[in-house]
Amino acid sequence: MVALQYLNKTEEELMTSQTHINTGLKVATAKDDGATFAIAQNMRGNVRGYQAVSDSLRRGVSAVDVALSAGQSISDLFERTQAKALAAADASLDTTAATP
Repeated sequence: MVALQYLNKTEEELMTSQTHINTGLKVATAKDDGATFAIAQNMRGNVRGYQAVSDSLRRGVSAVDVALSAGQSISDLFERTQAKALAAADASLDTTAATP
């Protein structure tokens, strides 16, 4: 009978260890340690919140990068337009002259 009790206890500990291995968590359920589990759950929630903020910031940086690139393209177009307008205003050029 004692051997059966030891076998049952060993099986319980094996299942607990297997749960820890499967989840990667020392305290996988409230049954393992209620207080530690509650603290861990709170911390996991905080980490998920920080990850969401980090993802949002990365998306914001990407949007700003796109806007900066678009602004640079518009600036380049204005410079080309200005050069062509100045060339068109040059009285020394006629219709047969090449444009830059």
